[in-house]
Parts: sequence; structure tokens; C-alpha cells
Amino acid sequence: MDHRRHTIVTLDEHRDSSGHHVALRGRLDFHSVPDLRMVLHRIVDDGHDDLLLDLAECEIGDATGFGVIVECLRRARRGSRAFCIVDADPRTHRLLRRARLAHVVGPSDPNVTSAVG
Repeated sequence: MDHRRHTIVTLDEHRDSSGHHVALRGRLDFHSVPDLRMVLHRIVDDGHDDLLLDLAECEIGDATGFGVIVECLRRARRGSRAFCIVDADPRTHRLLRRARLAHVVGPSDPNVTSAVG
């Protein structure tokens, strides 16, 4: 039995001239995604500006964690909202590339965005 502690995912958000910035910190997995999913849906549905997701301090723990990122992308596209991952660790880059989603990763400098609509 795995007795590891489950980390809490924190979310910080702010808006500026380049868009709506959302930074996730912690481990995205089966245990942390349900509550996060509701918050991300609200953020995507309630906005119209570019959505810039920062995953620099976020670990994708399992398929559920990766799935919530893909779900956020698809939800943004349905709402005609631009979506861009502005920073992510090398593992997340590899996962996105293998899922043929590397195009949603923008430059690592959050002040320079190339959001995908």
C-alpha cells in the first residue's frame, strides 16, 4: 500500500495586458484533480482573453492529471478562447509532444505569448 502524502494543488491567477495567467503548483493526479477541475472550468468559461497556463511548478502525476490539462485546452477552444502553456517542466513537454499537443506550449518567457486559438 502506498502511504505517500497527497499534495494539495494551489492555483494563482491574475490578469494583465497579455491575458489571464493561471499558475498551478503541486501534483496533478487522481486525488487532486476533482476540485481543481471545477475551478479551471469556471476560469475558462468566465473569461474571453488569452488563457496562459503556467505549469513550471506543477507535476503531472498520472493520466488524470494530464487529462485535466487537455480538457482545459478543449474547453477553451470550444469557447473560442486562446490557450497557451507558458512554462512546463521537461516531462510535461514530452507528454504534450507525444500527445501531439506541443503547439500549445509557448515560449518560456511569460511576457512573450503565442497563444493558440
